[in-house]
Amino acid sequence: MNTADEAEDTRTERHASWAELFFDLVVVAGVAALAHVLGSEPDAAALGLYTLLFLAFWLSWTTFMLYSNVAAGKTRVIRLMIGMFGLGVMVASVPGVAHSVLGHDGDAHPTTVFAIAYIATRVYGSRSWRRGEVLLDFPVVQYSAGLLPWIASIWVDGRWTLVLWAVGIALDLLLILAVSGDKLLKQAQTALTTRAGSRHGARPEGKLPVIHGVSVDPAHFSERLGLFMIIVLGESVVQVIGAAAEAHYDVGVLATGLASFVLLAGMFGLSVVFGYAGLPHLRAGRIPARAALGLHCLVTGVVATVAVSLSSVMKHGSDPLPGQGRWLLCGAVATYFALGVVTGVASHSSDMQRTISRIITGIVVPLLLGLLAHGIGGRTLVACMALVVLAHLWFERRMAPAEGGA
Repeated sequence: MNTADEAEDTRTERHASWAELFFDLVVVAGVAALAHVLGSEPDAAALGLYTLLFLAFWLSWTTFMLYSNVAAGKTRVIRLMIGMFGLGVMVASVPGVAHSVLGHDGDAHPTTVFAIAYIATRVYGSRSWRRGEVLLDFPVVQYSAGLLPWIASIWVDGRWTLVLWAVGIALDLLLILAVSGDKLLKQAQTALTTRAGSRHGARPEGKLPVIHGVSVDPAHFSERLGLFMIIVLGESVVQVIGAAAEAHYDVGVLATGLASFVLLAGMFGLSVVFGYAGLPHLRAGRIPARAALGLHCLVTGVVATVAVSLSSVMKHGSDPLPGQGRWLLCGAVATYFALGVVTGVASHSSDMQRTISRIITGIVVPLLLGLLAHGIGGRTLVACMALVVLAHLWFERRMAPAEGGA
């Protein structure tokens, strides 16, 4: 399936299959498991480990998501199921990894299990494409250079394990930014043609091996990103409900639950109703698929962080949050709106008035609360964040769509 060469009006509309939705649920279970990392003390070490593990889950999910997008009706369900099993092993080992790294108990088994499961899942996913195909939009998922530090981490202990993991993730992210699919396609075609000519001598021009460039189906791609965001938001609500179930029921708990629900539901409105592909303030067809996927990674990671903060507020009750917890909540909300500003500006769907109002209400206000709200209770802080989101929803409903918007 070479959608890059297919006429726009001949493409048939596709939707996510049941197998793809099933696969997404397992990945989001991994995101929920990351609450074990930030659940106790959200210090710099915990936040760094959280980021590493989240990116590992996201890169694994991206590999299989793009495979099913390009393969369309030829997607092999058994391949998705095997990928799910590998991700399930990663999910199961997250609490052990957090305890081993942050608790300093010296048990290297969880980190080894996570690394092996991640390596196997990524390698298997990278072999999903048919021979002679290069994914133009996101070629890094077909290559495994970033896995070399992960392989080396199996034979080291302690801090060096995380250092190697970070190097591997950074290498993948660098390849995402630096590698051009079109350039890679030309290089692969040249190398294959040269190798074939050296082995078999001159061939008629029509018999030379050909490598095809394939591109994502944009409609299916945006739907998968949007559905993933919806599932992450739903799992966030579940985390808040779980925390509320362990708290003593009173008016404060009900008020916190309501404010948390309004906050998460408001993010749903901004990302899905008034956004595109799960990204707030984005319009269809305005930015490349690679940029949309990178922003999606950041936005979903931020939303998952907000869920951890809301669960922490449920546990602390009316008491003021510790400094780290307060900054985690306020910083996550400010980052969410900062990414919304970036998507709005990059997709030319945000005029100056919108951009300024989003910066002031969505970024400045949460940061000021994080800086000054030392004695304010966690419940009041969540209510303030909910009001910020409601203000943005009100702006979106009142203000006319930007020129060329959906």
